[in-house]
Amino acid sequence: MAVLLPLVALAAVRLASADTAHLQSWVIPAVSAVAAAFAGAALVPIAAAALHRGRLRDLADATGLAVLTAMLGVIAVDPRNATAAPAGLALAAVAFLVGSLSRAAVLNDSRARWGSAVVIFVLAELSLAGILLMGASGIDPRLETLLAPSAAVLFLAAGAASLGVPERATAIGVLTSAAVAQALASPGGVGSLAGPAGIALGAALLGWQLVLREAAAEQAPEQPAEPPLLPGLAAAPLESEHESEARLARELRGTIEELIESRRIVDLQRAELERTARMDPLTGLARRDTILERLHIEAAEARRYAHPVALVLVDIDNFGALNHEHGLETGDALLREVALRMRLRTREADALGRVGPDAFLAILPHTDERGATGLAEALRSRVIDRPLASATGEVTVSVSIGIALMRPGMSFSDEELLAAVEEALASARAAGGNRIAFDRLHGLARLEERPAIDKQDAGDRSAG
Repeated sequence: MAVLLPLVALAAVRLASADTAHLQSWVIPAVSAVAAAFAGAALVPIAAAALHRGRLRDLADATGLAVLTAMLGVIAVDPRNATAAPAGLALAAVAFLVGSLSRAAVLNDSRARWGSAVVIFVLAELSLAGILLMGASGIDPRLETLLAPSAAVLFLAAGAASLGVPERATAIGVLTSAAVAQALASPGGVGSLAGPAGIALGAALLGWQLVLREAAAEQAPEQPAEPPLLPGLAAAPLESEHESEARLARELRGTIEELIESRRIVDLQRAELERTARMDPLTGLARRDTILERLHIEAAEARRYAHPVALVLVDIDNFGALNHEHGLETGDALLREVALRMRLRTREADALGRVGPDAFLAILPHTDERGATGLAEALRSRVIDRPLASATGEVTVSVSIGIALMRPGMSFSDEELLAAVEEALASARAAGGNRIAFDRLHGLARLEERPAIDKQDAGDRSAG
C-alpha cells in the first residue's frame, strides 16, 4: 500500500479532473522545500551509520538521498528547474541500485569510510551543479522523455535487488512510484505534487527503517538455541541480515576487549619481570649491577653540574660467624632488617643496593660530609641499640661503614669513587669493626679519630 501511494494520489487527482488546475506560484516550491527537508533529515542517520558501520549499502543510500535533497532544494528555490527532475531521479536511482547490489559489503578501514563520505559530498555537489545547469539552459524534451522512465526502471531494479531487506525495498518502491508519478503528472498541475510528496515519504521510510534496525541491533538479546527437530539432527537457525551483522559486531567487540586485556596482562608481567631482574629478592634493594649503573649516572651528573655526591658502604661485622652460630634464617632476617633501616634513613632521591653477601651501598646525591656522616652514625647506632629477635634469642650485631665524597669541582669516575669507599670500609674493618671511616682524601680517618685530628689542625692553624 505504501508503494502505491504516489500513484494512487495521482490517479485520484486525475479522476477528480484536477490535474489540469494550475496551482499558486508558491505551492510547488513549498512542497519541494518540505520534501527536501524530509530527504535531508533521512540523510543524517544514514550517513552517520555509514561512517560508523562502513556498509557500502548505507554509503550508496546516503549518496542517493544527497542527490534527491539537492534536486528538491533546487526546485524549491526556482520551480523552473523542475524540468531537470528526471535527471536527478535517474542519478539517485543509480546510487540506490549500487547499494542494493553491494548487499552486506563493509569498509573496514576508517580512512576508506571518510574517503567515501568525501565522494558522497562531491557527487551531491556535482548533481546540484548539473541540475542547475539543466534547469537554466533547458533540457531536450526527448531526453526528458527518456530519463523519466529510465529513473523508474532503475528504482524498480534497486527495490527488487533488496527484497531481502523488506523495509528498504518498501522505501525504494515508494521512490519508484514517485518517479512514475513525476513523469505522468502535468507540469504545474495538482498532480505534479505527487512526485515530491512521494520522494519525501520514501526518504522518510528509508531513514526510519535504518534507525529502527540500528536500535534493534543494539538491544537484541541472545536467542536461546532451539532443540533439534529430530534426534541426532540439529536445526539450522535462520538469522536475518540484521541479526548476523549484530552478532558479528558483538563477537568483534568481545575479541577486541580480550586482546586489550591480554595486552595489559602482558605489560604487567613484563614490568614485574623487569623489576624482579633489577631487585634483590631477599632485601628488596637494587642488585649490584643496578646500583653500580646508578652510581655511573650520579658521578657523571656530579661532574657536569658541580654538585657533591656521597657514597656510604655498610658491611655487617662477622656475618659469616653469625650465620654459622645462629643459622641462615637468622642471617637472612638480619640482612632484611639492615636493609629496612637503611631505607628508613634515606631520602627518595637516594639510591640503595646490595653489593655483596653482607654489604650495602647508599648513593647520596647533593650530600656533603655532614649529611653522609649523620646517616652513617644513625645507622650504626640503630643497629647496635636494637638487637634482632631470632629463634635462638636476641642477636646483637655491629656494622662497619666507609664513606667517600666527591666535592664540587672534582672529576672522579664511578670506579674511582667505588674504590675510595671500599678502601674506607677496609680501614674501618681493620680497626676492629663497628667503625665509620672516611676515604683517602681524609687520610683514611675514622669518625672517632676526627675530633682529635680537627683539634690538631686548628692548633696548627693558630700557631701559624
